[in-house]
Amino acid sequence: MNLVYITDYLFEHAKNIPEKTFINFEDKNYSFSKVADLVLKASTNINEKIQNNSDQKIIAILLPNSPEFIYAYLGVVHAGHIAMPLDPNFKKLEAQSVIDQMQPDLIITDSDHLNYFDNQDVVITDILLQDAGTRYTRFLRQDPDKQVVSMLFTSGTTGRPKATPYSHTNHLWNINAVSKLWSWTDKDTLLISLPLSHWHGLCVGLTGGLVHGNTLYLQERFDPALTIQALESGDISLFMHVPIAYQKLVEHDPDTQFDLSKVRLCISGSSFLPPALWQKFKTRFSQEILERYGASEMGFLSSNTLDSRVPGSVGKILDGVQIKIQEDGEIAMRSPGLFLGYWQNDSATKEHSTSDGYWLSGDIGELDDEGNLYLKGRVQEKMKKFGYTVYPRDVEWALMKIPGVREASVISIQNQDQLSDDFIYFVVGDVSEAEVLEFSKTEMPNFWRPDRVIFLDAIPRMGRANKPDLKKLQEIATT
Repeated sequence: MNLVYITDYLFEHAKNIPEKTFINFEDKNYSFSKVADLVLKASTNINEKIQNNSDQKIIAILLPNSPEFIYAYLGVVHAGHIAMPLDPNFKKLEAQSVIDQMQPDLIITDSDHLNYFDNQDVVITDILLQDAGTRYTRFLRQDPDKQVVSMLFTSGTTGRPKATPYSHTNHLWNINAVSKLWSWTDKDTLLISLPLSHWHGLCVGLTGGLVHGNTLYLQERFDPALTIQALESGDISLFMHVPIAYQKLVEHDPDTQFDLSKVRLCISGSSFLPPALWQKFKTRFSQEILERYGASEMGFLSSNTLDSRVPGSVGKILDGVQIKIQEDGEIAMRSPGLFLGYWQNDSATKEHSTSDGYWLSGDIGELDDEGNLYLKGRVQEKMKKFGYTVYPRDVEWALMKIPGVREASVISIQNQDQLSDDFIYFVVGDVSEAEVLEFSKTEMPNFWRPDRVIFLDAIPRMGRANKPDLKKLQEIATT
């Protein structure tokens, strides 16, 4: 059977290994046949809600990591529509902003988030499990190279999120591109605490586990103690996460010895993995982390291998990927993993594309004589915290909501010894540091919060805020 759509794999496994556990969540097991049944009910009920399903519809999903997320997501995909996961950590205004922009045809959520949405067509997950009976529904199928499966988001420097559509072919190519390098087979079991609303958790963890017929040990969120407990259990062969998670594992209960030898492979991505952390993790747990490089627009570009794990490098370029290093050092690429272009945003797509069809990554990179790729930094003013990309303007606009704030500007300082950039807030106005910190704690995502707040009489400007001058002011303030 030629499996070209993601849910083809689910129903193939349900036929061949029906009783094998697909999802283990909070000690409850869901077999492949059980999940297939839930997905079939969900997809049928989704089509009932949409009614006209002759064209792809956008369906938002606001759920935490859970079996409900998985059968809702795969239900949307099996129906042939576009799943648009939203971060469950969004506050109401953040979620509503995306909804206002994208205008989805349906929103799937739980009772905890039901009040996030006004005047939209919303269903809770229980409705998706209503008995579908013998009702006939037509599931939409298009060219797998072009049919959109998922829609994730990457913020733009203008502060407006850009939607990144990903096809069936994009999803499946990524898994095929790394499976041999990682010896990823049907024998593996995965621990997934990465958010399924992000590319890493959704397109790598969930899609990969589904393709290979793996058992997924799913956690709602990352917790160092629970992670180590799972990794020691012998149930997990494959673990993937962002660098900050590995840092927290190294720091966890430092006086206790842990045995992670039953884990076959630990993989890191989504942010830079400092060589010092790579070494600390190896010293403590006798595990050499395998680092790879990819992004929601581009898919995978490179990876270390089981036989060659170079600290500080994101590995060699994958088969099927072509890259060019531009004059300014920016990595340009093309591959079957490259997404379909920003949703209804041709100007942004064109801005990031070269005349000969390469995608501009926004990352500075260098290749050594052995073909290992090293990432040197970001081209634009991106900031990194806890594996998330943050843009200064988003934070500045939020700060302006504080009563008394007249001006605000934000910069980041790359810290070579830490996993996250240091965020520096520059504030002008009648407001105290305590008020700024309290606002950042209650109104902002935790990965936007400042490492330092500096008060000025005025923001230095050349039309817009002069960021080099702000950096100099920060250096003066720290001496």
